[in-house]
Amino acid sequence: MSQYKVDRTLLESHSTADIQRILREERDDYTPEALRIFEEILEERGASQGTGGRERTTRAEMPIQDKRMRGEEMIRDPSDAVRVLNGLLAGVLDGSVDPEVAQAASNVVMAILRALEQEYMTGSEEQR
Repeated sequence: MSQYKVDRTLLESHSTADIQRILREERDDYTPEALRIFEEILEERGASQGTGGRERTTRAEMPIQDKRMRGEEMIRDPSDAVRVLNGLLAGVLDGSVDPEVAQAASNVVMAILRALEQEYMTGSEEQR
C-alpha cells in the first residue's frame, strides 16, 4: 500500500464550505490523516463539520427532524414510527446521524411498536 504525505497548506486552501462538503460527501476519497486535518481546520475556523455526531448545536438550532430523533416525538401509532424510522435512515444517509445512534433509536422504536402490538392484541381479547 502506498504511503501519501498530507500537505496541510494545500488542505487549508479549501474554503470552509468545500471542507464541509468533503467531510460530508467525499470522505472515502481522502486518507484518515487528511480528514483529521480538515476537522482541525474547521475547528480553528470555528465552523461546524456537518457530520453526524460531531456537530455541536443547541436545542434551539436543531432542525425539526433532529428533535424528533432525540425523543421529542411521541409514537402513538405505526405511522409515527414509520416517520421516525424514515428520518433516521435519511439522517444516516446524509451523514447527520451516527449509524450507531440510529441503530439504538431504531431498537427503541421497534420496542415501542411491539408494545403497541401487545396492547392492541390484549385489548381486543378483553373487549370480546
